[in-house]
Amino acid sequence: MWAPAARQPAPGSPSYPPGRRRLLTIALVLALALALALGTLAAGPASVSATTVSPSLLGREISAFEAVDPFIGTELDTTQNKGNSAYGNTWPGATVPFGMVQSSPTTYRSSDGDQKGGYEYTADRIRGFGMTRLSGTGCEGRFSGFDFPVLPYTGELDDGGLPSSPATSITDYYLGFDHADEEADPGYYSVELAGGVEAELTATTRTAVSRYDFPKGQKGQNSTSTLLLDVAGSNNRVFGSEVKVEGRTVSGWVETASVCDEGGRYKAYFSTTFDRPVRAHGTWQGSDVRPGVSSAAGGETKHGAGAWLVFDEGAKVTAKTGLSYVSVANAEQNATSETRGRGFDRVRAESAEVWKDALGTVDADGGTREERVKFHTALYHSLLHPNVFDDVNGQYLGYDGKVREVAEGRHHYVTYAGWDIYRSQAQLVALLFPEVGSDINQSITDMVTQTGSWPNWPHLNQAQQKMSGDSLQSVVASIDAFGSTDYDRAAALASMRTTQTLPADTTQRRHGYQYASVGFVENRKGDSATSKTLEYAVDDFGIARLAKRLGDEETYDRFMVRAQNWRHVFDDESKHIRPRGRTGFDRGFDLGERGDQFEQATGYQYGWMVPHNVGTLVEKRGGTETATESLDKHTEQLDAGVHDVTGAYLSNQPSFAMPYVYNWLRQPHRTADVLRRAVDEMYDTTPSGLPGNDDLGSLSSWYVWANIGLFPAVPGAADLVVSGPMFDRVVLDSADSRRKITLNAPGADRVSYVKSLKVDGRATTRSSLSEDFTRKGGRLDFTMSSEPGTWGTKASDVPPSYTDGADARNNIGTTPDGKGDLGSLDVSDNSLSRERLAEAGAAPGAKLPLGDTGIEFTWPDTEPGEPDNWIPHGQRIPMGKAEATGISFLGLATNGPAQGTATVEYTDGSTQSVPVQFTDWTPGTNYQFGNEPLVTTTGRNRAAGGSDTTQAKVFATSPRLLDPAKRVAAVVLPQGTDQGIMHVFDVALTDNADLHR
Repeated sequence: MWAPAARQPAPGSPSYPPGRRRLLTIALVLALALALALGTLAAGPASVSATTVSPSLLGREISAFEAVDPFIGTELDTTQNKGNSAYGNTWPGATVPFGMVQSSPTTYRSSDGDQKGGYEYTADRIRGFGMTRLSGTGCEGRFSGFDFPVLPYTGELDDGGLPSSPATSITDYYLGFDHADEEADPGYYSVELAGGVEAELTATTRTAVSRYDFPKGQKGQNSTSTLLLDVAGSNNRVFGSEVKVEGRTVSGWVETASVCDEGGRYKAYFSTTFDRPVRAHGTWQGSDVRPGVSSAAGGETKHGAGAWLVFDEGAKVTAKTGLSYVSVANAEQNATSETRGRGFDRVRAESAEVWKDALGTVDADGGTREERVKFHTALYHSLLHPNVFDDVNGQYLGYDGKVREVAEGRHHYVTYAGWDIYRSQAQLVALLFPEVGSDINQSITDMVTQTGSWPNWPHLNQAQQKMSGDSLQSVVASIDAFGSTDYDRAAALASMRTTQTLPADTTQRRHGYQYASVGFVENRKGDSATSKTLEYAVDDFGIARLAKRLGDEETYDRFMVRAQNWRHVFDDESKHIRPRGRTGFDRGFDLGERGDQFEQATGYQYGWMVPHNVGTLVEKRGGTETATESLDKHTEQLDAGVHDVTGAYLSNQPSFAMPYVYNWLRQPHRTADVLRRAVDEMYDTTPSGLPGNDDLGSLSSWYVWANIGLFPAVPGAADLVVSGPMFDRVVLDSADSRRKITLNAPGADRVSYVKSLKVDGRATTRSSLSEDFTRKGGRLDFTMSSEPGTWGTKASDVPPSYTDGADARNNIGTTPDGKGDLGSLDVSDNSLSRERLAEAGAAPGAKLPLGDTGIEFTWPDTEPGEPDNWIPHGQRIPMGKAEATGISFLGLATNGPAQGTATVEYTDGSTQSVPVQFTDWTPGTNYQFGNEPLVTTTGRNRAAGGSDTTQAKVFATSPRLLDPAKRVAAVVLPQGTDQGIMHVFDVALTDNADLHR
């Protein structure tokens, strides 16, 4: 079983990521050595062509390695207009699992000059073989990577120099190719280029090993065997570069913009050594072509500096290129340590064995050839990111610009698409490679320590913000839940708690202060305000669950309250999640449009994204029957995009967990239906076979889970929702761990529905697996059927919903003077002064009587920074089975007035509706609804500091009569209000009989 090798390999040994189990058994090493001796590996492992899998590989017994087709996902389907690119934006180059190096071709389409920034299948020319790539990102044309591209050149040299500078005419050096002349498999790529050069790529963790076979010139024709090293040829803007030629070695660096070309920039170093003599060389600097000159430095000009090297005519040249983000010396050491004594073919063979072992963590039996190709290719794509960042000597460049050293036996990982990977990929990596999971969590924790915050899309060592949410907190919590706990858990949690607690001055969450204070981001912010509220609630749930596992109940309680903030943007009148402003919900907003309220999705798509509390979401959407009707309509289209649609968008992340909602609706067969439709309708084995951007492997990870028949539908937890596998047997064998999950499901590749299930020999009708099972592993025996049955259909069969915190006070409306940033009552950042409240008789725990009604309120006895009132969304407040003749509420409205309806629950099971109505807190003398001002203060605290001179009031509602013959069990606050934002500080009862006279 493959698993990451420790850093600092023995001299001359290869280095492959990531881990601590031995890469190859002694027997395998001996077998490789014998094979090499006999010459049987000279041509390398069998490859997949660019157009089809070899006929010899057809059939149900195709192995995982043979089934991988790296060309899947490389072609943009221009017939689709869904909102994001309708292709994976993958690439067919050479790398190893989680490798630092991604050696890959990058393309150019001569018909329109389109280069997409990566490899695009409709292109006709190759613009070089680069060292780095990101798999599946958006930001079309600005993907980043493609550092240090190399181009073979067979044309004539003009007095020993290139005919023109690549800085001014780089397209002249691009090379035509045909897909029929390409081959690829995991860890290997080759192509025969126009001009007759055959290029082959393979890789170790930090080293690209490339071989270029130049043709011999025909009689009467001049031909050179030249390699161009375009040191400043990175995909995005460059800010400087240098190159130096010394004998057979070329080295240098480039500083270039990170992914999406927004803000961050990184510096990469390389060192290349060739196995053939360099007969001549030169460099270019800007437009100057300089034969014989050994160095060049480029400024901010793309392709502004580089070198060319001339070899013997018809030479077959192998280049070993080490990569580092610390120094040229480290890049050289990386290459030397990882490839010493190894030629191209041996490195290729070892890379193949690494991939076979890694892909072997998931063993699937059955299925057609096409199904196996799709599945194993998806698994392959899932293991490309994140990436090892430390050199063989343990050094890496931190996010603070300091050279640091990773702990012995560990790896520092970088590059995380937080918004994307928290929904499925982080959990898959943690399940299959638990030690990698621990290293990822330690790497993220180190990043937070170095930066003091939680960036959500760090690329290499650049702490960047992209997309919604603070999703790396959810990533850490999810990986931890899956059992990868060998990292500084206490430091991770402490940072989450510190950065996400008011005053929130170190949070990276956009509009984080407003979210943390009033519980939602108002619609006037734009900027995906509504989906940000949902994403932040998921992040807070992850923080809470991590705190729970570490025994920190205070943090758990605080963040579970915030995990229920999604309720603030659920409109009970329309029964949809929708944009909310300071004066109420925007019920005129078209939920079918992407607009400015939902990130890369519609309101219909985000309307199902409350993964940690689906049960309550179903209730609020009208119950099982009504919610089922809505979800059925939503899934009529599985990949509808975001333009005026009501359907799903399963090729984009917000819809990933949506199919599994059927399990909570007690219809797991419908989950199976949707998943099988998606697998058949949306995915195929052609180059356009991925329906959307793979986003560092997240889309492929979703596909892997769908086929396994389990899904981590609750980020931050390790519950697995069961849909039923699509193969007869699946074995998940965690590397470096005794954990193994075996799914036996005879006939699952032909029939869809789970008829019955046994977990470790015990029959169960529950349609989810516990966190304990996920962490320990076990055996699942399925009986499959062609017709839906009763399995998973009882109310007790549904997966868990996490409701803690739903009834707690959820707003901090009072702050100490001078610390107005510790809370806010309204969305304009104002709060009540705790000192002025105390002067007015409302100190913590103070009693506030309402005239002679017998009603006496208690002002919340809370510390600064603790929630002290409810913004109502249906919270249930126990009343201790009290006898009562009347009820009153203590509170106010901001941006009001605000009205709603509470429900009194009697102990006999009956209920009574009670209107709750509040005047705005700054009314002057215009009190509405018979409100009685009990507390008056002058001067509200401001978040920015100081206070204003506004007079603010807290009101008691007019007492409402209750049935004196009954006892009150609880009061349920209004599910919502008509306008404004209601705040309830206390609810009080009276047994004053005079109220009924």
